[in-house]
Amino acid sequence: MLRVRFVESPLPAGSRDKSVLLAWILDSMALVRSKGEGNSIADEQGGMHSILSKCFMSDMRKGWTSAEISEVTGISSTGIHHQLVKIRESGLISDTRGGEGRKYMLRGGSFSTAIELISVNATTIAKQRLSPLYDGVTDSPSRMVVSAEEESLPFKIDIMELGPSSEKDVFEEMLTDLGFGGDRPRANDSLHSDVMGILVSSDRPTELSILMERSSGSRARVSRILERMRAAGIVERAVVEARIPVDVFGSLSRQYRARGSDWLIGRGGLGRLPEDICKSLINSLEKGSLNIEGVHNSLEEISLHDRRVLLNTLGGRAPLGYRLTGATGKEVVASVLRGLERTLSRISSVAGRLDSLLE
Repeated sequence: MLRVRFVESPLPAGSRDKSVLLAWILDSMALVRSKGEGNSIADEQGGMHSILSKCFMSDMRKGWTSAEISEVTGISSTGIHHQLVKIRESGLISDTRGGEGRKYMLRGGSFSTAIELISVNATTIAKQRLSPLYDGVTDSPSRMVVSAEEESLPFKIDIMELGPSSEKDVFEEMLTDLGFGGDRPRANDSLHSDVMGILVSSDRPTELSILMERSSGSRARVSRILERMRAAGIVERAVVEARIPVDVFGSLSRQYRARGSDWLIGRGGLGRLPEDICKSLINSLEKGSLNIEGVHNSLEEISLHDRRVLLNTLGGRAPLGYRLTGATGKEVVASVLRGLERTLSRISSVAGRLDSLLE
């Protein structure tokens, strides 16, 4: 059963050190979760790097028994078994049974072939596991009206082959296996499924406070779930346009009381607006008649960008919410698959470089 986590990492440009390239591949497949301290990469990465470099990299077609690996690396049989289980689940090595017992070898006889096979399997499994999104996501063109925030977030996702039926429904099972519940999901904990349930039916970006209230989750837990979903390309952040008049009204009222009309027109940014809008807002402030509806009507013809700039100059920040990365389930799945393809392409490139050095 394939079980692997892919993490997008910057390419090790120009490196011709086999240990560095192997360490990068292991990191990109999240096979080394905690690193030690040492004078070399092998010391930092521990047993897994040692097994692959001293055994499978020395002879990529050789079949290795656990005893042989233990003899070469000096790792205990228990430690060897623990590491081999993880490497085999990731798809990097395969095993066969013979007269000498179970033997392990680099899958396909090279890192390039192993990664190619992993890529095909992972992409196929991802398409299968993500299929509940096709019907689970409510189609909503209005969801994508506001442009997403331009953010650079490394892609990260768990790919796990479908297992036996469980008590969870298909949607929750998918979200758990994709890693959105964390490394050690709590028993009977469906918070990640509840958060996604809100997002798939929403037709506009939803603020964190609303997600917390409707899912009954804490800020820390809901935030962590959203960050995992963002890293996987399922969720993105965008401005909650309906909240801008509320925040502008609050900022205008606060700054007027503290600094007066001249500051608002100058450094406060009102002077950048059309003259009639600027005068209308200032007059309403001075008369004490300004309200949220008045701000909304005044800014209705102003572009979203200019409204964000105004809010920023008044000392506020644009209210951001969370939404799916597409108007339909098909678009959301495509977003995830693009990130997966990009990450697998990087791993394949480094694997090819490592093979050429080994040859």
